[in-house]
Amino acid sequence: MHRGHLSFLDALFTSTSAVCVTGLTVVDTADTFTLPGKIVLLALIQVGGLGIMTFSTLFFLLFGRAVPIEESLALKESFTPYQGVRLKPLLLTIISYTLIIEAVVTILLFLGFMPLFAPSSALFHAAFHAVSAFCNAGFSDLPDGLLAYRRNYYLPGVIMLAVLAGNTGFPIIFETVNRIRSRRPRSWSLHLKLTLSIHLVLILMGGFFFFWFERAGAFQNLPLPSKLMNALFLSVSARTAGFNLIDLTAFSEASLYLLISLMFVGACPGSTGGGVKTTTLGVLLASVVSRLRGLSRTMAFKRTIPEELLHKALTLVTLYALVIFAAQFLLVSSLPHRPFSDLGSDFLARLFEVTSALGTVGLSIGLTPELSNFEKLVIIGTMFIGRVGVLSLAILLTGLSAGHKEFYYPKEEVLLG
Repeated sequence: MHRGHLSFLDALFTSTSAVCVTGLTVVDTADTFTLPGKIVLLALIQVGGLGIMTFSTLFFLLFGRAVPIEESLALKESFTPYQGVRLKPLLLTIISYTLIIEAVVTILLFLGFMPLFAPSSALFHAAFHAVSAFCNAGFSDLPDGLLAYRRNYYLPGVIMLAVLAGNTGFPIIFETVNRIRSRRPRSWSLHLKLTLSIHLVLILMGGFFFFWFERAGAFQNLPLPSKLMNALFLSVSARTAGFNLIDLTAFSEASLYLLISLMFVGACPGSTGGGVKTTTLGVLLASVVSRLRGLSRTMAFKRTIPEELLHKALTLVTLYALVIFAAQFLLVSSLPHRPFSDLGSDFLARLFEVTSALGTVGLSIGLTPELSNFEKLVIIGTMFIGRVGVLSLAILLTGLSAGHKEFYYPKEEVLLG
């Protein structure tokens, strides 16, 4: 399964990172794990990407057993904001979409890896990266990850499209499929409009600013087309995928703060990614714009957003900020006493690390392999909270769901993280 010594804590860290589709690693994946170990890692990523609940529900259906009502409702709310959706078609759409995308991406990556590796190795590398990219896990079984492909256009382009296919969200896919099947044209939902508009703006904005900040920095030795590709790739990957074509230690502080912001927002709801989700940001921005316009209600695309969703968005962002603050405090408090003038970039490195862990991103500026045992436990807990969801975990721990079912299972058509 692995070469050399692998401590239990390091194995726990790696498995948690895989199941939580984060991608942070304290050991080198390519050098540490043998083929069986990488296959186990790949299986954990696949299960984590779609969710344990999805697979448990699938087993219920395969064996002809009734799905518990709580699990059925939770699964529907995880993947679609629309009422009246039947569980079996929803589940079949999710599984089919996943397998088709991963198969297509595997074939495309295999064609790209063929000139570089033996056919069997090229096929495994392709399958590993296809699953990792679609599930937004950020794991790579190549010795230096994707760093050798910064001047390549084909392989990063395919991986970027696979990441987008995974983090755009199943509700968008489900609505699009239903719209194509329907013979009667219907207007696009508020959820789709709000999600895709924020999604696109963040991708383009992130790509522009990464290019602007690093055109004479981390990208200085690259030709203009490669600069644009690397900037766009990082903008897409920063929102929970965790792949990088250039060592992040070469980036400026401005770029690192932008990365932290994108990691905080994360992917679209009902996707394989983490973060507070694009619709949460969209609801908050819509609320600010509505108040500035003097409106008493929150409006977006000429539609009213229920106040309950605004309250949920505020709660979600507050909880995320509190978790980041708590994890950051635990990491910095474990350091030996040093005056602030001697800390250097330690504070930023740890803030980057906890945001990456909570957003299930997996990007790091080199801190992960240097973590102490205590710090590894903090990051393990942060990754777990990020994948389970701070709001769901808070509801579970406080028992709010017992008296607030409508809060956990909203009937509105905007789905938050």
